[in-house]
Amino acid sequence: MEFAGKFLKPLWRPTMQVARLYCEKPMRSLVAFPVAKLESGKSKYMMAHVYIHGEMGSAKQVIRSHSKAKYHLDVYDELKKEAEAMGLCTQGLGGGYLVHDKEKKYIKLYGRSQALGKADHEAARELLKPIYNDHKIDAESGGMEP
Repeated sequence: MEFAGKFLKPLWRPTMQVARLYCEKPMRSLVAFPVAKLESGKSKYMMAHVYIHGEMGSAKQVIRSHSKAKYHLDVYDELKKEAEAMGLCTQGLGGGYLVHDKEKKYIKLYGRSQALGKADHEAARELLKPIYNDHKIDAESGGMEP
């Protein structure tokens, strides 16, 4: 046993360092992934979980909005591309509409997506509070936007 340990011990430490680097990179990407990216004006928005493949327990909720998106799925596709570029996975949670007025420091969340369902506007509001702490954020439980 001592003979095998003499040869395996020098190999063990570098192997563990490589494994640690492999695990740390996705976690660093997840931590660095921005929680919210909002555009000014009226736009479609969606909430999603972003997570490391196979580790849904470490998922992070994020919000994205695009004023020029025709459908909520277009917003989701952009988010998915952003996450995949960092080696992360996504799961859509719902969508809605968002009005962001930078001058008045006001954000309003309302409505729902036909494809993704209704986002939890209260949860979205709680996610946005620390980022936009100088804004007034309203979350409504309205119906569909015509």
